[in-house]
Amino acid sequence: MKKLLLLATVFGLVSCNTTIGVWRDTKALSSWSVRKIQEANSGGGDTADQEYEYGAPVY
Repeated sequence: MKKLLLLATVFGLVSCNTTIGVWRDTKALSSWSVRKIQEANSGGGDTADQEYEYGAPVY
């Protein structure tokens, strides 16, 4: 029963907008983490925010 519920959840979350959103959130978190680590190592220098273009529609 647990496997069936897990399988149904996975298939329910595989819609296009959900996976794009998860990808964007993960990428933004990764970029933010790298930027914070670099700022800490370099003494907090001035870094510009980077914008990422994914080629996916934004709703």
